[in-house]
Amino acid sequence: MTQKLAHSERYTAALSWATQLHRFQTRKGKTVPYISHLIAVSGLVWEDGGSENEAIAALLHDAIEDAGQTYDSIAAAFGVEVAGIVRDCTDTSEGLSGDNKEPWLLRKTRYLASLERKPESSLRVTAADKAHNARDMVLDARRDPNSWDRFKAGLDGSAWYLLRMHQTLSHRLPGSRSSELLGRSVREILASEAYLRLTPTGIAPAVWAAGYAERSMGQLQG
Repeated sequence: MTQKLAHSERYTAALSWATQLHRFQTRKGKTVPYISHLIAVSGLVWEDGGSENEAIAALLHDAIEDAGQTYDSIAAAFGVEVAGIVRDCTDTSEGLSGDNKEPWLLRKTRYLASLERKPESSLRVTAADKAHNARDMVLDARRDPNSWDRFKAGLDGSAWYLLRMHQTLSHRLPGSRSSELLGRSVREILASEAYLRLTPTGIAPAVWAAGYAERSMGQLQG
């Protein structure tokens, strides 16, 4: 009896290409190969009911932002649907990468606003990406509360971004397993001793987290 393929050779090719694109990169502040994140995100997309194109885009979701690729180069290799998803997962302006990226808060605020008009295929990859990142942050923080220091926005900004991300995905992608995983991590972050120390007495952690962008903008203007 002929067995039905669970995935095509396109997926295998995408995995191989992603491995080559990110072969010199590791997870932020770690020695863990970066490809581990891409494989995990792709797995979450599959488990969330995503298509093969979405799972391929998950393997390549940082190829524009961190590996020097473009929409056109990805489209030539894997088609316009995959390239479009990867572009939707990129929060930097075209042509900017590495140290040339725009300020963190500008990029993240703009990206959060863009989620309201992105298709579900792109949101599924975004949800998987943020769910895996958030889980990684939480597990690291359990062992070392100072691990937040390796991120540009620290604990305060990271809590805001992940909270707002989860709020948006909850109504744009209802029933998503990845969004559910992200929510669990957000709740643990907001309930952590480290975050409670940042929160003024009498203010709920979620309320304080939601106001981060406004506070930061006020400091810049002041």
